[in-house]
Amino acid sequence: MKKILVAIGFCCSLLLAGAQVPCDSIGSTFRQWDAQLDKLNYEDPEIITLHFYFLQDIRKEMTRFQNTTLPHLVQCLQTDYYQTKSQYNRVLNKANRLQDVLTARKDEVDQLFYERALEALAFQDTANCYYNLDRSLQFNPVNPNSLLLKTQLSLAQNKYQESVDLIHLIYTKATLDDEQEKNVSDFTIQLYDKLYNTGDRLAKEGHSADALEIFLALEQFCSNMPSGYCNEDYYKGILRSREGVYESYIAIAKEAEKRHNTEMAKKFYRYADEYRKTKQ
Repeated sequence: MKKILVAIGFCCSLLLAGAQVPCDSIGSTFRQWDAQLDKLNYEDPEIITLHFYFLQDIRKEMTRFQNTTLPHLVQCLQTDYYQTKSQYNRVLNKANRLQDVLTARKDEVDQLFYERALEALAFQDTANCYYNLDRSLQFNPVNPNSLLLKTQLSLAQNKYQESVDLIHLIYTKATLDDEQEKNVSDFTIQLYDKLYNTGDRLAKEGHSADALEIFLALEQFCSNMPSGYCNEDYYKGILRSREGVYESYIAIAKEAEKRHNTEMAKKFYRYADEYRKTKQ
């Protein structure tokens, strides 16, 4: 009696499952998946990651169909099981191929944005170049190609402190291949020369405060670099610039005295005295 009840229950469950099979919509389901898969983009880095997750949703629907519908197609009297299974396998194979492509491309998004940055730079579109570099670094904050290009752009735009910070990040965080190591090493020499020569020129022109700012950035650069990149010239530049700042305060105070502006003269003598004490 117990075996009979189990058999009846099994048969009822099959009938119930059969009643739930969407026989009339199977064909449209395949067409919908086909259309969704055709819209997936694996070229545009802006949407590759998003479309990768779209694909996961489609594959979940396909798995659900495989588990809940295919086993019960016998209930769909007007449906050819083998033809339906063949259509499902075709769409599944298509989804699997896209899965392989999007998985690989998802891991290359930072490099794809870097390549876009190079294209923008070739057209002298600096704003778009910066945008793509920043997008690249959002996906991989230590992409060495993007970091180096951004460092080069920063130096070209006289953003000295930013250049120093970025080159330090490359040396401490990024993993470089042989070619990248050579490119970074060559640029590091250029960076030192540009900072020193600019600071030296400003000091000679009497712009001691601006020179000091650059020499201090150079000091930070040298303290973070391996030995061999810097000599003591940068430290002499710091001393010369600081002396120049002190002398500029004294010069302003003396000029104020000539014009009988006693209060201004006192103020800048005080500035000079405080500055000298803080730098001793």
